[in-house]
Amino acid sequence: MTSVRRIKFLLSRDDYYHQRGYWVIANALRNGGFEVILGGIQTPSEIVETALQEDVDIIGYRLMDASSKVMIPILAAKMKAHGIGRLPIVVGGIVPERDEKFLKELGVREIFHPFTPLDHIVERCYSLTEEYRRIQELEQEDLEHTKNVIASDESQGS
Repeated sequence: MTSVRRIKFLLSRDDYYHQRGYWVIANALRNGGFEVILGGIQTPSEIVETALQEDVDIIGYRLMDASSKVMIPILAAKMKAHGIGRLPIVVGGIVPERDEKFLKELGVREIFHPFTPLDHIVERCYSLTEEYRRIQELEQEDLEHTKNVIASDESQGS
């Protein structure tokens, strides 16, 4: 019997003062079966470092004070530079609607605003992670297949 690893969700935030939503989301995700890694207040560099150390499946960044148009491009660039650029990012908090298209172009998969139902957040994060895992599995299968073809060609050529 194979076991499926619980979804590891890194939850980070940008400030000290607005904490309630952060803890509410963390609790909802835990109740939804996620393993929640509480990053606390983190810069984009710290988020990437934690994501790599914890081998997370999805990153949630709660923004209240920081400009999403400043922080998310930095986060996306650092993730790409460290080889995790395709890891799903979800953003919550105060994000101006006029910035949403720009953030999604950078790779943000979902933006949750205040009062988004908790069950919707949990379900959406679950589906994003499952999609990411399926893509990872397919890429791994393709890599294994390519290695086998190369090995077969090399053995027939010798």
